[in-house]
Amino acid sequence: MVSAHKKINPWVWVAVVFAVCAVVYGVLSSYPRELAVYSDELRYLDVARSLWQGRGLRVRNMPSDYQKILYPLFILPALALKTTAAQITAIGWLNALYASSAVFPAYALCRATGQNHRRTVFLIGAVALLPTMSAASTFMSETVFLPLSLWQIYFLLRAMQATPKARVGWCAAAGVWCYLLYLNKEVALYYLIAWVLVRAWVLWQDRSSWRAELACNAALFGSFAACFVLAKLTLFRGLGNSYNQTGWLSAEQWGFLPFAIVCDVLFTVLAFGVFPVLLPAVGLRRPAKGSDPVRTQLPLFLLLSLFVGVGVIAWSITVREDLHSPSPRQHMRYLEPLFMPLLLVTLNTLDEKLSTTRRRLLAVLTAAWGVGFIVLCRAIGAGAGDNTLLQWFDFVADRLDRLPVLGLNGWLLVWRCIIAAGAACIGVLLLRHKARRAMACGVLALCVLCYAGEWRINRWTYAVTPEAQQAASDLNGRLHGLDGTVLFIPNGIRQRDSQLIETYVDRDLYTVEYETLCRTGLLDDGVLDLTAEAPAPEYPGRPYEDLTHADWLLVSDDVPLDTTNLTPADIACPAGYTLWHNNEVTRVAFL
Repeated sequence: MVSAHKKINPWVWVAVVFAVCAVVYGVLSSYPRELAVYSDELRYLDVARSLWQGRGLRVRNMPSDYQKILYPLFILPALALKTTAAQITAIGWLNALYASSAVFPAYALCRATGQNHRRTVFLIGAVALLPTMSAASTFMSETVFLPLSLWQIYFLLRAMQATPKARVGWCAAAGVWCYLLYLNKEVALYYLIAWVLVRAWVLWQDRSSWRAELACNAALFGSFAACFVLAKLTLFRGLGNSYNQTGWLSAEQWGFLPFAIVCDVLFTVLAFGVFPVLLPAVGLRRPAKGSDPVRTQLPLFLLLSLFVGVGVIAWSITVREDLHSPSPRQHMRYLEPLFMPLLLVTLNTLDEKLSTTRRRLLAVLTAAWGVGFIVLCRAIGAGAGDNTLLQWFDFVADRLDRLPVLGLNGWLLVWRCIIAAGAACIGVLLLRHKARRAMACGVLALCVLCYAGEWRINRWTYAVTPEAQQAASDLNGRLHGLDGTVLFIPNGIRQRDSQLIETYVDRDLYTVEYETLCRTGLLDDGVLDLTAEAPAPEYPGRPYEDLTHADWLLVSDDVPLDTTNLTPADIACPAGYTLWHNNEVTRVAFL
């Protein structure tokens, strides 16, 4: 008799895993919290609220060109709740739901590539335990980017496997899906670039297939372009570029770019476990006509996606935000969706007996990576929330300054040498078919440790007390009952007390930091005259064009405010803030 569990559809088991993950990560993400990553999270939350309120795309109560609206759309259901405290809690549960759904495309990839039961369980487990799941407690779009990316890879894999006619349909679907990813993150374009390079290589091997290749690429880029143009003519009509970090580089940035690329590549290889990158690379095979695309085209596509993504990160982020830093921040959260597919093709590569030449090539690549990592890399800069798969490395590196004798740089060198030596030992074991189950368990354990590290950092960064959350949410309710314009004046830029208010107040505030007012010279005479001066917040940096008066002032108690023409409102505020009624609505005086 067939056992009962074999009668259950495998998708049901995947749904059970999804439900368990959603509950666990939802519970772990439901604590009171506030915005922390500016300006990303501010844009997501403000755009979602302005869309919900029917005010278009607005950030800090001014029109915005920001068009990465997919994540704001995904969190809209939470805004149906009555209080902002409940909304923020619901966003955490929605994040957990979306991130956990990545197990479905993971299983679809396993089925499409013919993985056995044991490997399928391992690969789905790797996805279910990814550090990206910790993003459920944030307001970042990685929770949506992960499952959508895995579905993108699945669509393109099915296109590789399909007949020429069917490939056109899969490519058209993949183009539409890629536009959804593009609405989430512009870096998603690395999938399109990698696809073009793979198809060029396939065409080079079989030049007679040029018509079929032309048709499938036309379907892919045509469907993407149709979505792009349609959105530009409708939803985003008249808007400019939504991303300001794709401009041309300065001479100084060009000089730093080679180091940024090399450093980012070396750390990325480490983050992915070294051999899930190097083994598929040495195992690449020519995509001859009739060959299995899972063994030939898929590994190349994933590797190209990874390294194109690294190049995009180095160009658009590293050289602009970490210029001249010996320890550039790493941004694994943009690349982490590729981890499980690369594990999959690594397992396929290990199924084949590598030739002596390929083994030697693997040894050379491992040695080159190890030497480069020891000599060129140092540590990871500030921004631990971006590290994800490198949490284990960063956890040790951040504590080496406590050790005596060698100093921080000396101990960092020792740490890098230990890692390189450990990678060499793992490579030997893999090639000798030893301890593979133990290493698979080690991968899952490392994912758990990295998740725990990310969760700990997020808890420290985002968490607020329940009392502070309730006070800010109650203030929001009272502000909605006021008539007139509210000007919000925190003391400094991006401080925790002001972030609390921006998280829980969804009324249309005009935000201008006292520090920014002083720096721009608007308070040289001690008065902000709204009839003659247009103040601007630190972000987006543009002045308010419609701020001509302020009926109410929500001001930090640390700001030297002249209260002569002000009356304190009988409304409780979070600690450190006071709400004033402005009797001279066009002027705000300071001491």
